[in-house]
Amino acid sequence: MKRAAWMVLAAGMLALPAGAAAGAETPPQGVLNMALTIADGGQRSTLAFDGLAMMTGNLEAQSFFPPGKVADYTGFQYLRDNDPDNMGHNTSFLTRVAENVIYILTDAQLAQLAALAVAQQDQFNLYGYKRFALMKAFRRLLDGDIPSGSTGLDLAAVKKASNELYLIDGQISFDRALLYANIYNSMNSTQTKYLAAMKGKGWKSWPDTSTTAYQAVIQPKMKSLPQGSAVLVMTYAGDLFSWHAGSVNADVYFCPERHGTYYGGFYIKDAPAVGHEGYSIGEQLTATAGAALCDSSQGYVTQDQAAVVSSLVDTQRNNLYAGTVNIVQVRTAIATLLRSLLVSTASSDSVKSQVLALSGAYGELDGEDNYNYATVFAQVYKTLTSDQKTKLAALRKSIMSGTYADGTSFDDSLCTTPFLYSDPITDQSVLAPYIGNTDYLFNLGNGLLITSPPSASPAPALAGQSVSFVAAAAGSNGDALTYTWDFGDGTSGAGAAVLHAFATSGIYTVTVTAADSKGNQAASSTLVLIGLPLSVSKKSLQVKFPSSGSDSLTLSGSFVLPQGTSTLATAVTLSVGAASQTFTVNAKGKGVSGKSRLALSPLSKSRPLSAVKFSATLLGNFQMELAAAGLPTGSSGAVTLQLELVIGETNYTSALPFTIKANAKGALGK
Repeated sequence: MKRAAWMVLAAGMLALPAGAAAGAETPPQGVLNMALTIADGGQRSTLAFDGLAMMTGNLEAQSFFPPGKVADYTGFQYLRDNDPDNMGHNTSFLTRVAENVIYILTDAQLAQLAALAVAQQDQFNLYGYKRFALMKAFRRLLDGDIPSGSTGLDLAAVKKASNELYLIDGQISFDRALLYANIYNSMNSTQTKYLAAMKGKGWKSWPDTSTTAYQAVIQPKMKSLPQGSAVLVMTYAGDLFSWHAGSVNADVYFCPERHGTYYGGFYIKDAPAVGHEGYSIGEQLTATAGAALCDSSQGYVTQDQAAVVSSLVDTQRNNLYAGTVNIVQVRTAIATLLRSLLVSTASSDSVKSQVLALSGAYGELDGEDNYNYATVFAQVYKTLTSDQKTKLAALRKSIMSGTYADGTSFDDSLCTTPFLYSDPITDQSVLAPYIGNTDYLFNLGNGLLITSPPSASPAPALAGQSVSFVAAAAGSNGDALTYTWDFGDGTSGAGAAVLHAFATSGIYTVTVTAADSKGNQAASSTLVLIGLPLSVSKKSLQVKFPSSGSDSLTLSGSFVLPQGTSTLATAVTLSVGAASQTFTVNAKGKGVSGKSRLALSPLSKSRPLSAVKFSATLLGNFQMELAAAGLPTGSSGAVTLQLELVIGETNYTSALPFTIKANAKGALGK
């Protein structure tokens, strides 16, 4: 969504009816709150933990995702994180909350929850399946398995995919809130008193629903639910209590790992707990394990690697909470709108449209952040040594293996099956539509190519030389594309094929961008042209005869590689006549000039030209001295000096002719 449109929505939305913020009193001060959630320290360790999970895991582990992170505007996360009995991350927490609510619901109220569960099941599953496309693309980036010609993820495509996910989340959130409001307003005094007695207390103070008396009521109700609806009904029941007991502030609250959900961190934390009632997840796990990637003193990464991971804290700050439009702001707007339904559902259509628009904006913010997360994780992973990878894998195993209280050993470090939320996917063919082709999430995935000139290796950008540029791309759904060129010299052009002459010799970064009819960038590609201007101190070499004599000249020039290319395999070749010599190049030099002597022997087939080694840097000027000696009587010949710069498989050349002469009479110039 464009910023202007979002601001209009926000302006109209925040003017709520009197009493719309029912239950918006400040919640009790807990251990965890939004200030801690968005603090640099918590975000840094959480993002690093995500990176650890990604680098040591696989796609299957990435797919494990708590269903409670969907449509999370009811304050349940706040309730969980601030339980005074520290049971919020125990597997029995949701069970006790939800069963207490189910215990007091009438059959008619429970039937409404069951009906919603059936209605939302496909939509809920779709959200889970569509996540796989982003997860697969992020995994491909980490593994280096990207489309030919691509340099990485396409930001616009990632944001679009995230937008689509959050639109589903917005619809689910609205439908749930509308039903919760109706059920809450239909409760009798006995029910509201029961919930009020639980409010503000912790897990140990709530009625123990595991007793026979409670289960005698709860079990028949659960057995009456339609098949496959129990998990969602339990989620709804937990939401009903947390929404009743909380506030807008609690609804907005999210844990630090709320937005980096594609990398497998939840699997590391939750997998050992699945199916083991009473298992508690360590609250400091994220911080202690995350330190492996963001704190070099832990011995897993270098200072430079830790700094790159930590840089994500600054990168995401505007999108998270500091920008004109940010995640905290959007969540607050959505939570306020949904809570207004508790007061009245008369304007529910308006609330729905605003929630969906805001959810789309939320998705784009989260999409951009995850684009940055995945890009940095892949960047750091490429720099890890085999020893570092081994140590990080051992850390993962130490976290995910051990012995349960009953003496049973476990090791969940290797995930072997993908999940739809926390349920294993047995028929993996259902994933084909989502992960079969994820090229569209990468730049250049639609095949943009650029050549210059089209029939040979790229020529140098010398003064006055016309260079032919040709681009070709395929738009989605056959959409026509337009091409815009930036020649790097202050001029531009348009069209699939263009001809351009550079006014001066030099280095030019030429960029072409393809866009569809709506102005959306389809792809971009860059080609670097390098000019190699040469000069000589004199136009010819002349040698006296009959005595052996010599003359010399100096060949001068300069060549520079643009930033980002200095680590490529590079060589410089000087060709003189029919002979050539390859020189060693220091790609990391600081511009120090080099000088060497190149001897030219007599021009005859029996005595070919020879050369001595020469070294220069890629970031400075160079000089080489050429000398001729011992030329046969009457010899005179034209020789072309050619300097060639090789970058990868591309050769850039610059040539300058000069003449070697010998006077047969023995007198120079006579």
